[in-house]
Amino acid sequence: MLEYEKKILLTAKEYETIVSKFCKQLQSKQQINYYFDTDDLDMNREGITCRIRLKNGVYTTTVKRHDFGKQDCSFEEVISEKTEFDAEYFKKLNLKLQGELITERTILYKDSFCKTVIDRNTYLEHTDFELEIEFLEGCGDKALIVLTNIAKTLETDKLLSNADEFLNRVGQNKSKSQRFFERKHRSK
Repeated sequence: MLEYEKKILLTAKEYETIVSKFCKQLQSKQQINYYFDTDDLDMNREGITCRIRLKNGVYTTTVKRHDFGKQDCSFEEVISEKTEFDAEYFKKLNLKLQGELITERTILYKDSFCKTVIDRNTYLEHTDFELEIEFLEGCGDKALIVLTNIAKTLETDKLLSNADEFLNRVGQNKSKSQRFFERKHRSK
């Protein structure tokens, strides 16, 4: 499955402001990503994420290629969905569990062309914050409108000098798995 998305890392203050302005009536849900790789993190180096995600009581085993050759696009293959944790697929590939990343996710906005979420990610004794818009192919401009509206809110609250400062950060951060493995590599 092709996945189109725009992402931006947020400061703690930006996260808190967005949550206070947009999430008063919204409920957060937790998901856990269990990441698998070789001891030398070869898969991550190749831009491939091997994970089992626990969400709503279902463990979904996926392989995701980040450097798919299209802007804002990755390819994700679902291997299996089960009600129990089963790492057998990755064990057969000689991959080991490298750790977990816990995401507290809140859906800010959803319509027929995009879904906007805000995440609080905790992994390897670290927490970061991210805004993510998943959108249909050809709807990248519409996703930018949502981002622009959020940027204007942050500008109004004096967290940004102008909305372009925020928009210029879109797509500049690494994926969750890349940030996880970068931190894991530094801790060795």
